[in-house]
Amino acid sequence: MGNDMNSESGDNKGIGLRNILFVAQKEFADNVTNSMFLLLTATYLLIIFTFSYRSVILDTSLKYGLYEDFILLSVFGGLIEQVGWFIPLIGIALGFNTVIKERKSGSLNVLLTHPVFRDNIIAGKLLGITGVIAFVIMSTVVISSGTLIAMLGIQVSLMEITRIALFSVFTLFYALIYAGIAVLISTVVYEATNSLIYNVAIWILTCIFTGSIMETLSDLLTKAGIDLKASELIMISPLHYYSKITQGTADMSFLGVGVQYEIDGILDAQFTLAQWFNTFWTDITAILIIPIILLFASFIMFMRQDITL
Repeated sequence: MGNDMNSESGDNKGIGLRNILFVAQKEFADNVTNSMFLLLTATYLLIIFTFSYRSVILDTSLKYGLYEDFILLSVFGGLIEQVGWFIPLIGIALGFNTVIKERKSGSLNVLLTHPVFRDNIIAGKLLGITGVIAFVIMSTVVISSGTLIAMLGIQVSLMEITRIALFSVFTLFYALIYAGIAVLISTVVYEATNSLIYNVAIWILTCIFTGSIMETLSDLLTKAGIDLKASELIMISPLHYYSKITQGTADMSFLGVGVQYEIDGILDAQFTLAQWFNTFWTDITAILIIPIILLFASFIMFMRQDITL
């Protein structure tokens, strides 16, 4: 009997995994064939290509204090601000309507009449969203690297590949923060328009005007007798952690908090990865944990909500 129970448990896990992969595949396919998402992604990749091309033409290889021998790292260093500002929009576009559209179309009802459980649905959706973001980031790397290699015919070292791979991983987790927020809002809000407005507002406040807002707030608090510096207040923004890890700055939003660290982020070849990690390990931990917390919160909220019509 024990063997039968173990076999049945194993079969259930296998079915659950197949269901998750099925939902993930559906989510991936729905997004990569969505005209609005394709337009947004094409615009983002065009921006990346344009800045990559200009970096080569205008020879900005030493702009970020990197070794002259590692031009590829320098070009990627020149793209950090553009990626930091615009990659959250990819996460938002993927997440803001993910539950709402299924609820409105009634497809959740159909799925739940089959042997597909709630946890399979939300886990599959989150996996599918992660896959799409990873695909977009890979496209970013291919376009940037391809532009440089094709125009200059340079050779790429293992060190450069390693650092760019780490840069890509942290960019993925950074984008997942906004995807997690978007999915969470999509779970509790019933109108796609409202969900989009909330997410865009969060993006504007945390990516574009965070620095200027925190500088103003710090000044007002100081006048009120509360000593809180803008460099401390900026810690509420995901861009803060991404900026430190990738660029070695406290903030790269508009009129951002001007704190520069000795190491210019993950792409600075003048320092070892061990030195980079020792300097930014708290920020690395934060950017890895925050999206996991948000995605888990989305998972729990989805499980508790009345998601059917």
